[in-house]
This record gives sequence, structure tokens and C-alpha cells, in this order.
Amino acid sequence: MATIHLDGLRKKGIRFGVLAVFSVMCAGAPLSAALAASSSWSGASAISPIGQPDSRGGSQLNDVAVNASGLTLAAWDQYTYTNGGGATIGAAVQSGGRWGTPFTVSGTTGFSSTPRVAVGADGTMAVSWTYQDPMTLPAPQQKVQVAVKAAGATAWTTTTLAQGPVGGVAITQFVPVAVDVNGNVTAVWSRWDASVSKHIIESAVMPKGGSWGVPTVLNSTVDGIFPSLSVNANGDAGIAFAVSPYTPTTDSCGAGLQGTCVLYAFRSGAAGNWGMTRTITEALPNYVGYVTLPHVALDAKGLATVVYMANAFQGVRQIVPITMSNPDGFWTAPAVIIKSPVAGASYMSMDLAIDANGNALTALSIFDPTPGVDRASVWVSWADAAGVWMPAERLTDPTVPVDAYATQVAMSPDGRLAFVGWIDHYHGVAQVSKWAGTTWDKATTIGKYTAFASFQEVMGLDVADSNRARAIWKSSAKSGIRIYASSYNQ
Repeated sequence: MATIHLDGLRKKGIRFGVLAVFSVMCAGAPLSAALAASSSWSGASAISPIGQPDSRGGSQLNDVAVNASGLTLAAWDQYTYTNGGGATIGAAVQSGGRWGTPFTVSGTTGFSSTPRVAVGADGTMAVSWTYQDPMTLPAPQQKVQVAVKAAGATAWTTTTLAQGPVGGVAITQFVPVAVDVNGNVTAVWSRWDASVSKHIIESAVMPKGGSWGVPTVLNSTVDGIFPSLSVNANGDAGIAFAVSPYTPTTDSCGAGLQGTCVLYAFRSGAAGNWGMTRTITEALPNYVGYVTLPHVALDAKGLATVVYMANAFQGVRQIVPITMSNPDGFWTAPAVIIKSPVAGASYMSMDLAIDANGNALTALSIFDPTPGVDRASVWVSWADAAGVWMPAERLTDPTVPVDAYATQVAMSPDGRLAFVGWIDHYHGVAQVSKWAGTTWDKATTIGKYTAFASFQEVMGLDVADSNRARAIWKSSAKSGIRIYASSYNQ
């Protein structure tokens, strides 16, 4: 059975983008000439103050988003050891090509962590995170919080969308967030509900110019974890989440099926209602393996591609839209995308992006435990709109000592710019590879001084259009923890 490595996992709302792969896959999509145009990444610059490492040895996660105007938002975990310790969310905004002064967007007490960010075409920005009270309090609470700065606003508005007692499985809890082209904000989260001893998947919308609506519960009977969110340009949204293996439920993955699987729900437009939650993958009994860590991405028609871990890295593709007359849509059978032939290999940092036509790009890092190897490589694959996955390709050279983690993918809406990014821990550098029309370019180093340990490596990568991309990563230099950034322009 494959080993799934969770340390440093970076889950995010999938950016809506386009990848032109081969002309046979992307009829009408722009190719080659623009892809090979001259371009460059800027020198790395520190965008955070010098901070402290996580005293628990955690990754200190981060995220970045950029729109077509170049407005960029970055956020990261930051820690303090004073007054008993605590964690806050740091952030910085780049506008007009210049990074502003970093600031703390969360509260300054308790423990705020695992930020996700989004930037809308109209300039609306959102940062989400999970907050926990100190465990020394009589009844510590966990809260889902989102800060939004509307287009043209001068201040951030922070809202607690849900809260409850700290409990459940000790897993990394994210709050995926997305902003559509009209400035509507959508968030999804998993919350422990002690009254039913399950994690509840909920979602809420903040319409442009309005306030957050009442959260919608997406799972009524199963224990849901690891929600992933995708919102396309039309405001259509898809949420995929895994059934927890820790709370066995009869019929959790369908009639007579008990184990783990991925469930999916769809919303048509920002003002639409969430439809019925449905099982879209195989179900694995816990004694066989786990189906977990889903990532979802929607194309312009609202059709979803979902990748996930089972006994290999796998995927399903929705072929027919979900409608009133066809509430289930039509999904391809689960397909193996990437599977290591090495026994005991670890799969890490999966990521996914999709284009308007439904062509999907995915990548991950696979650690090879073979004696004398003991390092991780970057693997990439793509699928056409029919859900047919191409043979996997290894981007890093297995014959040299590259040890690659924190894999990311990002693409532009017009298909002219696509990157895969990672951290080479062996050499302590942040690297990207650009799609050059028929193949992936040689890796470009965009910065150095990365994390202290391989499992602490984190990277954020986003592409806005054919002209600009942004990347951030963490440095654990002797002077302290800092977040660095590099900008791509052509």
C-alpha cells in the first residue's frame, strides 16, 4: 500500500486556469510561440519580518494569489514565544510591482494557523485560517475565520463563520477560500461536532457588497475531512471531501459500503444552492487502504476533475454537467494517474489545475526509500477533457541528488503560461519549470535558503495570466524564519 505523507501538506482552492498541452488535446487553444516568449523571474525578496520557528517543528504553511492586474496577496503562519506562546497569520500585499509592509491579519491571541488566500479580478482579497483557544482555558474553542478586504475598501473585515469545542482527529485543518470574477467570496471547512462525534463539512458565501450567509451543511451522516474547493469564473463551485477512516459509518460510501471514499457537491453560480452530495470514487475498506486527500478543479462548464490518493495517485472526471434532470452527472471510472513501482514510496504535496476546456494538470512529489536513493522526485501528468490521463513524467533527474518537496502547479486563463514548482531541499533552492509548448523547460532556480528539514518545506505558486506569476517559500536561515517571494513577468 502506498504511504501518504501529510507533513507540510498544502491544500488550496484550485486556481481557475488554462494549460495548452498538445493540439490534439486542446483544439483551438493557443500554443508554442507565446509559450517560448522571453521572460524572467525577479530576484527573491523577503516579504515578512524575521520570525520564530514553530516550537512543535511544524511546516509553517503559506499561500499566495495574484490577479491579472498584478495585485498579489501572500499569507503565512508566524509564531511567538512570549507570554506563553501563540500563533498568528502574517500577510503582505503587492501592488504596482511593490510589496507593502507586512502586517498581522488575524487576532494576536491564541493560535491562528493554516492560511489560505484568494484575490478576485475586481480586487477583492480574502484570507482564511483556523483559530484555536489555548488549551489551558476551561472550554477551549476552535473557530473558522475569514478576513475580507473588498475592492476599494481601506480595511479588512474579519468574521468567525463557525466554532465549536476542540476535538476530533488531530489533522491539519484548512479553510479553502475562493473569489469569483464578481467579487463573491466562498469558503468551506471541516468542523468537529461533538454532539454527533463527526466532522461536519460546511460552506458559506459572502456576496459582493454583502455579509456572510448562513453556512450550509454538506454531509449529514458521514464524518467528512480534507475539503477541497474550486470556483470557476461563472461562480460555479465544487467541493470534494474524504470520508474519515476514524469514524466507521455503515453505508458511508453507498449502500452496503463501509470504508473511505471521496464525496462531491456542486453549486451553480454564487447565488445557487448546493446540490446533493454524491460518492464519485471507489470505496476502500480500511483494512485495504484509504481514499483520501481530494483536490477538485472546475472548468468553464462547471465540470469537475478530482484527484486523490488511494493505493496510487488517482483521478476521476465529470463528463456530463449536474442539472435538475441529471442530478448525478456522469463520471469516468477511477483512473491511476501516477503510481510508483518502488515499495514503500511516499506520495506528497499533490496539486491540481484545469483549463476552460477541461484539460487538467497535476503534479506531486514521490519519495523513494531505496537504500542509496532516499530522496524525492517531482512527477507530473495531464488529462484531456474526456478524462484520459497522459503517461506520467518525472521532471527532476533521478541520477543527481535532487530532493524535491512542496510541489505546486499553476496556469494562466488563456493557456499561454504554465509552471510546476517545488523546493529542492538537497540544494536549498526554490525551483520552477515552465511548459515550453512540447516539453517542460529545465528547472529555473528562483531563490535559496529554504526550510531546516525536508518535511517543513512549503511553497506557494500562482499564475494570473500569460504575463505574470508569483511564488513564495519559507527560509530557515540562521537569522530566523522569513517568507521570500519572486515575481514572474513577460
